[in-house]
This record gives sequence, structure tokens and C-alpha cells, in this order.
Amino acid sequence: MKKYNYIDFMKTMAMFMVIVAHCTLFFSDNEFWPIKADQESVLLRWICNFVVLSVVPIFTFAAGFLLQLSLQKNKDSRVGLIRKKAVRLLIPYYIYGTLWLVPTYTFFDIPSYGRDKGASLIEGYKAMALGEFSDVAWFLLMLFWVTLIWILLKGLLKKENLIYGAVVSLTIFFVVHFFLQEIYYFKISQIYIVVFFVGAAFFYISDAIYNKVSKWILIFGSLVGIAVCVCLAQISTKISSVEYLLRVVIPVIFVLFSMGLCQTKVVGKLEETVVYRWLRKNSLYIYLLQAPGVYIVFKILYPLIGSNALLCFLLMFILTTLLDVILTSIYLFIKKRITNA
Repeated sequence: MKKYNYIDFMKTMAMFMVIVAHCTLFFSDNEFWPIKADQESVLLRWICNFVVLSVVPIFTFAAGFLLQLSLQKNKDSRVGLIRKKAVRLLIPYYIYGTLWLVPTYTFFDIPSYGRDKGASLIEGYKAMALGEFSDVAWFLLMLFWVTLIWILLKGLLKKENLIYGAVVSLTIFFVVHFFLQEIYYFKISQIYIVVFFVGAAFFYISDAIYNKVSKWILIFGSLVGIAVCVCLAQISTKISSVEYLLRVVIPVIFVLFSMGLCQTKVVGKLEETVVYRWLRKNSLYIYLLQAPGVYIVFKILYPLIGSNALLCFLLMFILTTLLDVILTSIYLFIKKRITNA
């Protein structure tokens, strides 16, 4: 994986972008976010509209790329691949939901998509088991189903079959989007089936881009692309076709950006640090454990400094990140003690 360190770097950046997204959602008009500030912030709404469109596609794109890498190196059967993905994605979902998500949201009585305010512990567990209430962990469910589809269709990920794969991915997206929208919060009705395929297809041209394109062209060209996407994201809430297009394009821009950065000395030195390696290794736990901490931090900070939305956001981001790191460290300590017992 040293050769593809830019994928890990991109995922690590996206992990922090998730925290940014959730902190800005309090100051936006996003209909799915249950708790809002009294007034919106135009700047934070702009940031929110962009990062919300970016983070899940980046992770999904990376998953497609890594599945393609796995298919090139290993000759596992479809059953073997599905088993590995179930262990990687479904087991963490149900452990997280059972031990953390439902108890904490019930204790603090936090409303969330799929969980009404005042819902009991039993109601929470039922909704979590069915995938109706999953909060940030919905990503694990979505990624499992999307990965399952492409494992079953892995023949279409071969280099000579990519055109057919593109047609099939778009066909599946339109069928699922228009006929299976009501599947509880699995979000396979969105564009992620296509994003995953694009990540897998990108694998075939990644080496040529990495080796032949100047790192400065990659960096500055990507920055221009990001600036354009930030602007387009502001109209994506009203034009669904723009939203879908950005969800496909943004991860491509970010992987190119990561390619360029990972060829610089600064990132090279960063990758050698213990802190970066720890964050990269434990990014999944940091992603999951940020909730409900972000809600609690907001409830504490907003009454104190809500008049300054930008300052409130910055402090929320810092405190939520620190809380995530602390909770992840505690979890790893407990896991280690249990494993060694």
C-alpha cells in the first residue's frame, strides 16, 4: 500500500472533513439535521454545502479503488470477499450501534433521523437493527450493500469490461433511485453505486497519472477544481443533477489533489509521524465516535457564544476532535485489555 499512500491520505483528510460537516450543519438549513442554531451563517452554509457533498463520496471512491486493488492481488471467491466485507462493515455497525449509538442517544434523548425524541431503549435497538436509525454509521450499511453489488458484478470491473460496467452502474442507479428510495437510510438510492465504480475504474489510470503528471499541476489544478465545486455546491440543493454530478467529480479531484500532495516533502514528513499513523489507522473509530459528542458540545457552547457563529464552529471542531481522540483511545485500551485477557 506504500505505493497508494495517497488513498490513505485522502481518507484521513475526509475524516476531518466529516467533523467539519457535522459542526457546520448546526448553522445550515439541512433538513435531516435535527438540532439547529437560531440563525444561519452564510459562510458556514457554503462550507457545509460543499463538505456534505464530499465526504461520503470520497470514502466510497476509496472503497472502490481498494476493492479493485484487492481483486488484482487476490483471487478470493465471491463468497470469501463478501465474508470479509461483512466482517469489516456489518460487525462494526452492530457493535457500535449496540454498545454506543443507541445507549448514548437514549440517555441524552437526542433526536436523529429514524429516532424520535423520547424513544425508548428498545425502540432505539429495533430501529438500529433495521437500519432506520444509524446516524453516522449509515455509511457502513450503504458501503456494504454497494460493495456487495460490485463483488457480485466483479467481472464488470475488469479493464476490458469497464464500458459495460459504466452502463450497468448507471442503470442500477436509476432503477434503485426511482423504485427503491424507501429502503431505510441505506442510501443505495443515491449515486454511490456509480461513485464506487468510478473509484474502481480510476485504479487503471492511477499509476500513469501519478508517475507522469507534475505534482504541482495536480495540486494547483485540483485547487481550481475544488473552488469551482464549492461554488456549484451552493446550487446543488435545488438542482439534483448538479448534486449527483458533484458527488462523482469531487472524489476524483480530491484523489488527484492527494496524489500531488503525497509527492511533496511536507506530506512525506507528516506520514512519518506517530500522530498521523495513529489517525490513519483509527480513522473509522474516530468517524463513528464523534456522535453524540458533537451534539453535546453544541449544546454547551452555543448558549455561551452563539452570537459568533464562526467562533462557535471553530471551538466545536476542536473540542469534538479532541473528544473523538479521547474516546477512540479509551476504546482501543478496552479492546486491548479484552483481547489480551
